[in-house]
Amino acid sequence: MRKLIAILPLVFTSLLVYFLTKPMGSVPALGKLLDPVTGCWASAESVNKNFNNKLKLDGLKEGVTISFDERLVPHIQAGNDYDLYYTQGYLHAYFRLWQMDLQTRAAAGRVSEVLGDKALKFDRTQRRKGMVYGAEQSLKAMEADPRSKQMLDAYTAGINAYINTLSFKTYPLEYKLAGFEPEAWTNLKSALLLKYMADDLTGYTEDIALTMLRDVLSPEEFAALYPERLNGVNPVIPRDTIAPIPSLKIPAAPADSIAWAHFTATDFEVTEEGKGSNNWAVSGSRTKSGKPILCNDPHLGLNLPSLWYEIQMTAPGVNVYGVSLPGSPGVIIGFNDNISWGFTNNYRDVKDYYVIKPATDNTYMFAGKETVYTTRLETIRIKGKQPFVDKVKYTVHGPVIYDEQFHGPGGLKKQIALTWMAHKPSNEVLSLYLLNRSNSYEDYTKAIHNFLCPAQNMIYADRSGNIALWGQGQFINKWQGQGRYVMNGADSATLWGQQIPVAENPHTFNPAQGYIASANQTVTDTTYPYWYNGYFYEFRSWRINSVLRNTKAATVDDMFALQNDVYSVLAANVLPVMLTHITPSAVTDKEREYLNMLGDWDYRLTAESKAATIFQVWWMNLYNTLWEKRFAKIPDQLKPSPERTMQLLKENSPYLGNIDNAVVYSLRNSVDSLTKLKKAKRLEWYHAKNTSVRHLTKLAPFSFPDLKIGGWGNTVNAAKGDHGPSWRMVVQMGDNIEAYGVYPGGQSGNVGSKYYATFLDKWVKGEYYKLNFYTANTKPAATYTWSINPKNK
Repeated sequence: MRKLIAILPLVFTSLLVYFLTKPMGSVPALGKLLDPVTGCWASAESVNKNFNNKLKLDGLKEGVTISFDERLVPHIQAGNDYDLYYTQGYLHAYFRLWQMDLQTRAAAGRVSEVLGDKALKFDRTQRRKGMVYGAEQSLKAMEADPRSKQMLDAYTAGINAYINTLSFKTYPLEYKLAGFEPEAWTNLKSALLLKYMADDLTGYTEDIALTMLRDVLSPEEFAALYPERLNGVNPVIPRDTIAPIPSLKIPAAPADSIAWAHFTATDFEVTEEGKGSNNWAVSGSRTKSGKPILCNDPHLGLNLPSLWYEIQMTAPGVNVYGVSLPGSPGVIIGFNDNISWGFTNNYRDVKDYYVIKPATDNTYMFAGKETVYTTRLETIRIKGKQPFVDKVKYTVHGPVIYDEQFHGPGGLKKQIALTWMAHKPSNEVLSLYLLNRSNSYEDYTKAIHNFLCPAQNMIYADRSGNIALWGQGQFINKWQGQGRYVMNGADSATLWGQQIPVAENPHTFNPAQGYIASANQTVTDTTYPYWYNGYFYEFRSWRINSVLRNTKAATVDDMFALQNDVYSVLAANVLPVMLTHITPSAVTDKEREYLNMLGDWDYRLTAESKAATIFQVWWMNLYNTLWEKRFAKIPDQLKPSPERTMQLLKENSPYLGNIDNAVVYSLRNSVDSLTKLKKAKRLEWYHAKNTSVRHLTKLAPFSFPDLKIGGWGNTVNAAKGDHGPSWRMVVQMGDNIEAYGVYPGGQSGNVGSKYYATFLDKWVKGEYYKLNFYTANTKPAATYTWSINPKNK
């Protein structure tokens, strides 16, 4: 017995050591994680950390200097292109490796390797929509051009140079928490990241939903509730612009019996609401300085580490400043010595669906004949389990995303194939290479014509005083209606036709109105010769155009104010109508209390406004009430748009039923929610909407919830719950470029660094940093300096 007692501590210690060194399911090995020297504590940075560094790296051709300013923004000075992109890759990996790794794994459908089988459905969806296939096609185009190939090769080499320096102690914290390791970077990963963005920006679709709705509504009702084009829009391309002369014959539509597929009411699809953005350029004729001002604020997911990494890159032939995308070389949005540019999502439809008619397990019907599927075996590794092999069938239309083995939304079991522009070869890397070096409008147009997917409204301004915009992407010459609904995949008449020459994309140069503005609204008026459909949003466009139309001497401060504008066009239009349907004597005391708070409201969704909360809650209840009987089982995304509902409400449309009853009922239904918010002392708008910038892991200690910021999707400052302005930039062109910017995060992805969320407070307050753009005549003012030399010198 004494011997047993004596060896118990040894047994216990042995068991403890065993369990601490072995991962348990999704839990990493706690011994390594909690090690005081190499574990999670090693990620903490001193607030006084000295970032000065001298490095010798394999593969570098010449010496490189990086000057970090007070915000840790790097200003790279390299002697050649290869070293420039090598250094950018090294920097991205140094500050953002885990983020780059996670996002490219997500793009490739490899999250199960990290999180286990709970991510299997997500991974199968990514594989079945052809993410890796599309990236492989684009990579062929990227590596076929010597400029983009060198750009990718150098960038990849720089990332791997940093990865090769790592040990467990120096891994980013998230690797230790999740129990996996960095892996070598490849050019394919950069192509995958760009497809990840294409998916994010073109992923929203209504094809399946509209197919079902078209079959259950009368043609008149469908046209009234879901018009192809809203009345009263301010198109991106001004109405007085001369449309391009089409070089292609517009195809005739086949008979409905040939073209369309049909679904029952249970077979609907719901996808995430589309992403929004704003950009505009004001010519010198409307600015106080007489110089053009360009503004951009792309609205994307609010995450930490931030989507963007701020940088200046200088080498012979290029001096560019802006934000880059960790995982991809070059500057995405920014300016150089001569031009500035920005992007908003274009939202023309570039993703279509087809119902496939199987003939056998290995064949399907197309053009009256049995056609053999091409099969791609997708092996998905799963943490702690055996790999899963998914047999994905490819057709003439593209991959079969849903079938009997992998049901679509709503239990959809039909074979549905996906045709998507992101499956086509394209070279966005070359577009950025050329854009970063552009010196004129002609250079800019040549550069962006390589940018094919995702389609973007690309705004432009230069030091010569020009402003311009192209609705740029690769589009198909479609017959009217093609791709708006799910098509019959067995008939060749539904195949995509010719590609529209990019020179015939909608564009404008120095329009007479003196400004250009895009906010994801309809791109053109009806004079544009090619038919297209899309998913357009009008509220922000109405407000931006209204402000710019009445601006005569714009300043940079005016542009700051407009980017942070929280005036709701929706509220200004519908609240007066809602109030006319209220009979004062019929409301309760509690309802009257909330109505009184709306009495002198200015329609601004400011952070501390209680009236904003009352309106938003009442409006959402009214919106649902108006449509709930007609569309009882249809999610909000599939109901008529808020813009169309607003118009119908102002017209007192019979399609809305008894508006009086709906308004009274929705107000009564709102009181309970409003009272709960009031009792919790959360009636202020920022509390009610809870805009948050969360870490990609969603871990609360690494996140910033309940930010005191106003706005919503129906205002220019479209700060929603987890989505909003990801980079605000204002650039005034002229002899000396004056630029400002801010994003909701910081330069470092390390949660233990003081640079992790440095910019967040300024972003919330609507403030900006003046950007330190150094030219050939100015020497960078460095807070820290890196001197990097080739290892063999």
